[in-house]
Amino acid sequence: MELSVIQRKENPSLERTELLLQLSFEKAIPSRKEIRDGIIASVGCDPSCLLVVSVKSKFGSRVAKVRAHIYKSKEALAASERHHLLVRDGLAEKKKKEEAKK
Repeated sequence: MELSVIQRKENPSLERTELLLQLSFEKAIPSRKEIRDGIIASVGCDPSCLLVVSVKSKFGSRVAKVRAHIYKSKEALAASERHHLLVRDGLAEKKKKEEAKK
């Protein structure tokens, strides 16, 4: 697995850095956890402030585009991002149906 940064954009109003990365891989698309670990190793950010927004590839291709957001604080992350994305990356707990109804 090889990650390279295509675009890096600062977004001061949301207190985040938006990354567009190109992911090259050999067999199957790596898991979100493996992608997160690769981004943390290459960029050097706090794991609790990193969110992988999307991973997209085309059929038969060994290349994928990854969108990720790096926040300056956990509070900015929780205030800006949708809850299901936080759950998907393991940064939040899934809401129970009883709590969601209230």
